[in-house]
Amino acid sequence: MNALRPATLDQFVGQESVRRILSVLIAAARKRNEPVPHLLMSGPPGLGKTSLARIVAHEMKGRLTEMVGSTVKQVSDMSHHLLQLRPNDVLFIDEIHALPRKVEEVLYGAMEDNAITVEQRGFNDLMRQIGVAHGDKSVTTHRLPPFSLLGATTKLGSVTAPLRARFRQVIELRPYAVSELQRIVTVTAEKLQFALPEEIAMQIAQRSRGTARVAVSHLMWLRDVVMGDGGVATMELLRQAFELKGIDENGLGQSDREYLHQLIKTDEALGADTLATALGESVETVTDSIEPYLMQSGFVQRTSRGRMATDKARELLKEATA
Repeated sequence: MNALRPATLDQFVGQESVRRILSVLIAAARKRNEPVPHLLMSGPPGLGKTSLARIVAHEMKGRLTEMVGSTVKQVSDMSHHLLQLRPNDVLFIDEIHALPRKVEEVLYGAMEDNAITVEQRGFNDLMRQIGVAHGDKSVTTHRLPPFSLLGATTKLGSVTAPLRARFRQVIELRPYAVSELQRIVTVTAEKLQFALPEEIAMQIAQRSRGTARVAVSHLMWLRDVVMGDGGVATMELLRQAFELKGIDENGLGQSDREYLHQLIKTDEALGADTLATALGESVETVTDSIEPYLMQSGFVQRTSRGRMATDKARELLKEATA
């Protein structure tokens, strides 16, 4: 997959305002001979946050270290990565909102002062072993080289105020237009040396839920179907490919349609807990994976009483059962 990712901002399709901001920051950083300032990127999954972090590292000729906030449990884990940094390196932390508070606090000094304070555990253990009271922790301050911290989050409101305040810029990524997704599909197909007619690229884009990652995944699936068939990409093969996965022309899958069915069947506003129980899914899956696209596409509206299906959703399901 890495070979399919864009290597430069010029190769990155979509997110025009984000690309312009990064272009300015990279150019200014080069002139000052400094790293790009610390940035926080927010937005739904699959919009290119990881790709942009890799591009920044590439443009600044630094190394990229990738971490996932939910997997970092110990202060020592974060300290270890920080101590490995070199000038102009990029530390990319996905799901940065999921960092434990004690781990997050290590970043404060790193971001503000290019320094971290590490406890001398061996010294403290020795004091305890010989029975000498030692109230103060023995610590050492380590200087860090100039680096860039790029954080990514799908839950901007869950990023703590102290951490958010230490980022120079907060950049919001938005869902892609169908035309942008079509371009992403076309470019990726060219890299794969997979012949893809323009109208099929458009059909894939329309089913991709405004998300680049989904578009590439759909393209890879169609390529597998075409190769298995031994032929070429046609509208009929595309139809068969998406029917097999239960994905309709709007990009809705079985879980999406069942969600809408539950709302229409009850004909009243429902809460996320009720919908999750009816679908046999977790509340997080409903709120983070199913609802956003349905609301973005106008199939669901959120009211003070709960979620309600729109006329557009009723018409969609009516057509599907006709």
